[in-house]
Amino acid sequence: MSLPIAPELFDVLTEYANNIAQGKVKATPSLGATSPALTFCENFYSQFFQNRLRKPIEHINLAAKQSAVRLRLELKETKAPLAVIQLITWFEKLCEIYPNVLALSYGVASKFAFFDFHENYLLTLLERTAAWARVEKHAGLEEKASASLVQLKEALHSIPR
Repeated sequence: MSLPIAPELFDVLTEYANNIAQGKVKATPSLGATSPALTFCENFYSQFFQNRLRKPIEHINLAAKQSAVRLRLELKETKAPLAVIQLITWFEKLCEIYPNVLALSYGVASKFAFFDFHENYLLTLLERTAAWARVEKHAGLEEKASASLVQLKEALHSIPR
């Protein structure tokens, strides 16, 4: 049985966390520094919507958010697992903050925006991913998401505030 998310995708975050810990990624604006984190989010949701929900997404924008809201409401009516609903809700949040996250990738956002995205968005995405993988019995994905969460938390603590 193939997994709905390629486990290798989490390797992007592992390498990114290592780069943060080694001081190669700073919270201050630097061109492309957060691109791996954004790449992870984009690919995670692309795979999740395609493979788990059977509703492919092509963009992260207002129209995608509206489609996600409709899908979430449909799934709530059919009593879909809460962990699935929470991931859809978190995609909706990404649609809202996407312009700011793009600014991080282009090196024009603030240190506050860097920490806000990583600590208030990305870590929660990994927590929700691990919870979803646990509920749907994807042990390999749960392990990868949990390991990425731990590594990223540790790496973020190494960055001076």
